[in-house]
Amino acid sequence: MNTEVITQSQRFPFSGYLKLTKPSIIYLLVLTSATAMFLADGFSGNLMKVLFGLLGIGLIASSSAVINQILDVEVDSKMARTKNRPIVIGEISVTNAKIFATALLIVGAIMLLFFINVLTLLLTLFTWAFYSFLYTKILKFAGTQNIVIGGIAGAMPPLLGWTAITNSIDALPLLMVLIIFIWTPPHFWALSINRKEDYVAAKIPMMPVVKGTEYTKIQITLYSVLLAVSSLFPFATGYLGGFYFFSAITLNAIFIGLSIALIFDKKNKLALPLFLYSIVFLTILFICMALDKLIPIQL
Repeated sequence: MNTEVITQSQRFPFSGYLKLTKPSIIYLLVLTSATAMFLADGFSGNLMKVLFGLLGIGLIASSSAVINQILDVEVDSKMARTKNRPIVIGEISVTNAKIFATALLIVGAIMLLFFINVLTLLLTLFTWAFYSFLYTKILKFAGTQNIVIGGIAGAMPPLLGWTAITNSIDALPLLMVLIIFIWTPPHFWALSINRKEDYVAAKIPMMPVVKGTEYTKIQITLYSVLLAVSSLFPFATGYLGGFYFFSAITLNAIFIGLSIALIFDKKNKLALPLFLYSIVFLTILFICMALDKLIPIQL
């Protein structure tokens, strides 16, 4: 019996460290970065640059996710959605989490510095610092627009992917950043309606907590319309073609439809489906951006 206890206690918590990196978020960051890489001039024949670029960006993003959980441990302990995170339940100590975050940051930075370029490294470090410290410790508690302002960190990956290939900043990746920036508020506001009690308990001033659920529903709908408009910019400016246009129209029609339906949903049962669909929306939208390059349709 004692041997079993010792074996269990000494087992390395791989799953715990994986959870610290928030893989469900990192996959979206890597996907949007990879899409921008694929669309950039010079993508073909640069597979090693793509590999090291995605690894470097992904590792530094993972580091910021770990730091977020280190700094948010007290907040996470008060929320049902986050109370079982590895640091909160003691599966991984704060010290080990700090070592892990530092290692991820250093390895990722080395990859970007020696195999990619300084511009991508600096932009990625800016994103890391913005999310890890400015958003986590200040902006999150600053008011109902917390997620709007803080959304810039999560919107940066397309620009990082683009600069990794081109070493320059151009209009298309900035339009992709804009799409994610506008997508972020309705995405998180839908979640905050579904988990309103969590944010009340943690004293985080999300919009449903401060302004009320009905007001938030209207804001979600307004942002869904803005998202639809911004999603068409890559087509309107000539960067993407008909395949992307029809895909964006379809995806946004569903998003707006769910947002409007949520306004009339007095029990807020559609809040979680809208949140989940927003993830599907962004995933498919960026995949369609890449496919548009392979399926040229002129309108």
